[in-house]
Amino acid sequence: MSQMTRPQKARWATALMFAVDGIGFGVWAAHIPVFKDHLHLSSTALSEVLLALVVGSIVTMPIAGQAISRFGSRRVVWAAASAYILAITGLSFVNSLWPLIIAAAIFGASKGGFDVSVNAQGVWVERQVGKRIMSSFQGFWSLGGLLGACLTSYALRRGGSTHQDFFRTCVALAICAIAACPFLLEEEIQPATKNRLRLPDPALLRLAGIAFLGLFAEGAMADWDGVYLNTSVGVSLSLAAIGYAAFSLSMAAGRFCGDWLLARLTPVIILRICGLFLFSGLAIALIFNGWWSSLIGFIFAGLGVANIVPVIWGAAGRNRVIGAGPALATVTTIGYFGFLAGPPIIGAVTTVLNVRLALIIVALFGVAIAASAQIAAQTDE
Repeated sequence: MSQMTRPQKARWATALMFAVDGIGFGVWAAHIPVFKDHLHLSSTALSEVLLALVVGSIVTMPIAGQAISRFGSRRVVWAAASAYILAITGLSFVNSLWPLIIAAAIFGASKGGFDVSVNAQGVWVERQVGKRIMSSFQGFWSLGGLLGACLTSYALRRGGSTHQDFFRTCVALAICAIAACPFLLEEEIQPATKNRLRLPDPALLRLAGIAFLGLFAEGAMADWDGVYLNTSVGVSLSLAAIGYAAFSLSMAAGRFCGDWLLARLTPVIILRICGLFLFSGLAIALIFNGWWSSLIGFIFAGLGVANIVPVIWGAAGRNRVIGAGPALATVTTIGYFGFLAGPPIIGAVTTVLNVRLALIIVALFGVAIAASAQIAAQTDE
C-alpha cells in the first residue's frame, strides 16, 4: 500500500479537528441541564448563559476571518483549538451563575474562532485533494457532537462529576489536536485577502441568508423535536429522545453521502433537494402528529438539513472577492447566529401558539431554501 500524500494526511487531520470541535460542543450541550440543576438556574438565567455564548461567538468569528487572511488558517486553527480546549477546562470550575456566564462567553468566543478556521482549512484541503469532501468534514462534526453527548450521558449515569467530565474531555481533545495539527496545510494567501477590511458583496450576504435559514432549522430541530414528541404527540421522554437521535443520525448519514452527491449534482440542485426534504419531513410529522409518522418525518428533515451547511461553506470558501477567510467568517457568523437564536425564537413562539404550530415556521424555511437555491451558483466556482 502506497503511503498517503500530504493532502491525504491533511484530509484526515482536518476531519479529526472537525470531530474535536463537535465533541467539545456535544459535551457542553449535554451539561446544560446539569448546570441548570446543580446551580439552581431559572429559565431566564439559563437564557443569559446561552446568550453569552452567542455573543462570544459572534465577536470572534469576523476577527478569525481577518486573522486567516493575514496568517493562514493553519496557524489560526492551532491558536483557536488551544483556546477551545482551555475554555472547556474553565467550564469545570464554575460554581455560580456569573462565573458560568463568563465561562460560556469565553467558550463561545473560542468556538467561533475554531469554527471559522477549521472550515477555512477544510476548504483549502478540499482544493488540494481535488474533490468534494466538505460534506464529510461536517459529518465528522456531527458524529463528534453525538459522541460527546453520549459519553457525557454515560459518565453522568455512572456518577461522574462535572469537573471530571470536562477534564477528561480536555485531555482527550488535546491529544487529538496535538496529533492532527502538524498535518494541516499552510495555504497560499490570495491577493484579495491581503487588502484591508472589505465589506461582503451582496451575493455573499444572500448566501449567508440561506446559511441562517438552514442552521436556524438545525438548531430548532435539535432543541424542540423532543419537546414536540413529548407534549404534542404524547410519547414518553425516552421515546422523545429517540426522535432526536433519529434526526441526528440521519443528518450525519446525509453529510457522509453529501460528497458523493456533490460530485454528481450541482450545489443548486442539492440545496433544492435539501429544502424540499426539510419541508416534506416536517409536513409528515406535523400533519399526521403520530409517533411513527414523526419519526419518519424527522429522518427526512435530518437528511434535509444535512448538506445545507457543506454547500454554503464550500461556496463561501471559494469566494474570490474578499477571500476564503473573511467570506467564511461572514456566512458562519450569520449562519451560527441562526443556529443559536433559532431555539429561543421557537420557544418564544410556543408561548403564544404551541410547539406544533411553531415548527411550521421551520418547515416554511425549507421552502425558502429551495426557492433561493440559485444564489449558490452566483458565488460558487
